[in-house]
Amino acid sequence: MRTIMISLLAVALLFPGNLLADNLLANQAATPDSLQAADPEYNNNLLAIDLVLLTVGVWAPSRILGTEWAYIGFNTVKENMKTGFVWDHDDWAMNQWGHPLHGGQFFNAARTNGHDFWGSIPYTMTGSMAWELFMEAEPPAINDLITTTAGGVYMGETAYRLSSLILDNSATGPERTFREIGAFFVNPIRGFNRLVTGKTSGYAENPDDWRPSYLGGQITAGTNHVADGTDLSKSMNAYLLKLSFLYGDPFEELADPDPFDYFSLRTALTVHGRFPLIHEVSGTGLLFGRKIDHGDDHRSLYGIYHDYDYFDSRIYQFGGQSIGAGIFTRFNQTAPMQVLTGAQLNAVILGGSNVGFETADGREYNYTTGSKFKMFAMLDHSKYGSFGVRYWIYWFHTISGAKGDEFIHWAQATLNPRIYKKWGLGLEYTYYLRNSYFDDYPESHLKNIELRTFVSYKF
Repeated sequence: MRTIMISLLAVALLFPGNLLADNLLANQAATPDSLQAADPEYNNNLLAIDLVLLTVGVWAPSRILGTEWAYIGFNTVKENMKTGFVWDHDDWAMNQWGHPLHGGQFFNAARTNGHDFWGSIPYTMTGSMAWELFMEAEPPAINDLITTTAGGVYMGETAYRLSSLILDNSATGPERTFREIGAFFVNPIRGFNRLVTGKTSGYAENPDDWRPSYLGGQITAGTNHVADGTDLSKSMNAYLLKLSFLYGDPFEELADPDPFDYFSLRTALTVHGRFPLIHEVSGTGLLFGRKIDHGDDHRSLYGIYHDYDYFDSRIYQFGGQSIGAGIFTRFNQTAPMQVLTGAQLNAVILGGSNVGFETADGREYNYTTGSKFKMFAMLDHSKYGSFGVRYWIYWFHTISGAKGDEFIHWAQATLNPRIYKKWGLGLEYTYYLRNSYFDDYPESHLKNIELRTFVSYKF
């Protein structure tokens, strides 16, 4: 079995894609990469370079700094093959955020070298497999393989599309420079590939699908009061910067959409306070969908969605990658007051949550499978502002950690009246409840509330 796995990995690394080994110079004149259709010319030499760069280039700094796991050689590879995959005990942020971020770059190595969405996924897994087997002096982690691949798909495609929004192949001068730099920070491997192939300075028309039918979102900044349980009089305070982003209009056209023609992204960063820097990263990407016009300004999108969730505060940590079916509906499309609703039921590929104590596996959080149900409703008035509610419930069944089951409820209500043009003032209330039923530990019930005040700008 190990021999087969190594052989498949070698084939994937040495002969990527469709084995069209175009040389780099020939590909410098390739037409601009579009979102769903693969480039007319594959650049598999550059893709192979990217995969090596994303393994060796990430490993080398740790080796120079003397990090223990970076001392690799033939013996460590042999030992990794002998031991096989395990569940590791790295910290929450590294496993649930760092590895998906790395996986997104493996994804974009293929995505920016001629492969479409589906064709880029095998390279994400290949890159993760190579890292786990060859680049660490510790047993390969099955959780890393899963999160790097599943989380990397969401991270990778959103980074690809966001960088496409920044890029403009027809721009010149300082504007072109700033656009290329901005796209590089959003999607580094794409920026590297554009530099190598000469696209950073070459003039060309932009593909039509670089600009979706709709772009919208909101930036908010304000204070977040995290209660001691449910007592806000004993709260810890922090300042949060939040971004909510919608890419594409799922109701605008009735044609069958391509993967990630519609996606949402929410991020929350702690800019001051005793909380983790990354408070939330969550989003939904459409994989398959069908739009239906019910008439009378009533439209729906039925689809299969890929979700990525990451939450981290001093009170709770939970999230995971999941896939499921859902429906989004919009009422009163042309009226000043629109009503948006949605519901989704997902299977959790790999999730996790903190348990408040160190388990026998050496972590304070579990690796889980299970399911997630979420729903939302929003009233959005073009003049007066919006009011929305979100509710999620996770069922987590432990596959590594404290054996048993957890039910996590997370609800949020946001009132955001408009005060001047696109500016608003808002109030947001968040409720968290975790009910834990473990085989070898006492039953527990944890409640927590947060209250946030903020200034908003809608774009």
